[in-house]
Amino acid sequence: MRKGQQPLKQKSQGKGIMVSGFLTPGGQLQVPESIPDTELLKNPMWIIQDGKPVREAMWLHEYGKDNYWTGDKMVWHTMKIAVPIFCYAFPGCQALFAFDNASNHSTFADDALLASHIHLNPGGQQPRMREGFDHNRGLPQTMVFSANHPVHALRNKPKGAEVILREHGLWPTNGKRPDGFKFRLECPTSYDRKGCNPEHNNWCCARTLLGAQRDFREQKGQLQEELEAVHHLAIFYPKFHCELNFIERYWCSAKWYTRENCEYTFNGLRKIVPVALEYVSTATIYRYYQHCSRVIAAYAEGYTYGTKSFTTRIYKGHWQVVDKSKW
Repeated sequence: MRKGQQPLKQKSQGKGIMVSGFLTPGGQLQVPESIPDTELLKNPMWIIQDGKPVREAMWLHEYGKDNYWTGDKMVWHTMKIAVPIFCYAFPGCQALFAFDNASNHSTFADDALLASHIHLNPGGQQPRMREGFDHNRGLPQTMVFSANHPVHALRNKPKGAEVILREHGLWPTNGKRPDGFKFRLECPTSYDRKGCNPEHNNWCCARTLLGAQRDFREQKGQLQEELEAVHHLAIFYPKFHCELNFIERYWCSAKWYTRENCEYTFNGLRKIVPVALEYVSTATIYRYYQHCSRVIAAYAEGYTYGTKSFTTRIYKGHWQVVDKSKW
């Protein structure tokens, strides 16, 4: 890079196409061909696109300006498209959805128990959180003042971190940290955060202490909550481990095909992306799944990623891939 310039260019605010999709080891998640459109249309909640019921769990989103793919859209895609399709593809079965750690997969509901969203004092613009549970006392913990609270101004208002911690019996008696600093909502950068030690009940600030409570620690993301509410399961891959997720290899192949065949206009992109998604065969998807299964097995057996023994465990003879750009 030239002196004084940034190594990475800022992302363009122009248009593009984002694809959200679901794979099974046997290919794309879709409604079986044996089920006609008329059967799907009997469901008034089924998603209709271009006058036809959606049969595949691949959703193309044209982004630009303020129309970006968000966590809410991810939840909508999962619950309104993927789950209903799964019920037709695998009747009577429970789904296990595996997501990577993208921010859109880990967004929280508006009333979720999040210490980072709470204020120190009651009221204000802080969210109205759902009821928690004080596991130390074995009692429910309300996050909002009652409608008949003696102080009229506090009725139906969020309590704030100090009130909640006092009700837990965790607020310092003198309002100070063990090192003598004032106990605040959040530590300024000038504070010594090393003084925060959960094992010895030393806490640097109210948000840290509140976030360490079991009901806050066990708060699940909205995607997982909604899936479990309809009796399905969700797990999340470890961060920065795309080698465990076989859909990443599918995206790579689809993107390679797009680059090789796109005419580099937006209309051209609209045409080639659906073709690229179908370019990756079911047999190839299954091989990607098998490869990631061997990677997971190698980790489970104690091999270290990148070592010769790890590579030998994953690849054997004709499984070797020479041109890795086409992964």
